[in-house]
Amino acid sequence: MRKFVMSCAACAVALTAGVAAAEDVSNEDEVTGYDDPINERHVDIRGGVFFPPLILASVGQTITVKNQEDEIHDVTAIDDSWSSGPIAPGEEKEVTLLAEMTLCFKSTFNENYKGGFGSPETGEAPECYELSGDGNGDEVAE
Repeated sequence: MRKFVMSCAACAVALTAGVAAAEDVSNEDEVTGYDDPINERHVDIRGGVFFPPLILASVGQTITVKNQEDEIHDVTAIDDSWSSGPIAPGEEKEVTLLAEMTLCFKSTFNENYKGGFGSPETGEAPECYELSGDGNGDEVAE
């Protein structure tokens, strides 16, 4: 019985510490930047891909693209109808999603880098969407 009481006391202490830690996190005034995935849309160019390759975004939202690699890249529509322009290593550019934009993109500096803007309402990718880095460019996500 004594072991049981001691175990329960240890559990209560651990739970209390967990609740206190959780309260500390919830007391933060505001979360901004890349730590706020609900309000901040961003894409990193790193490791041979756009990450994440699918961005759920609505018309009018601005997406920040940061080049984390050692070579120049860009974000360009797969039909070349729009482009961010060159993004040097370590730099960022913003792309604002417009109603008339082609929703799938690539890097013209390495066309195996692919991505797309998906619907935040449904979570679906556009029909033109291809996974980044597959290399052959022939497969389309269904």
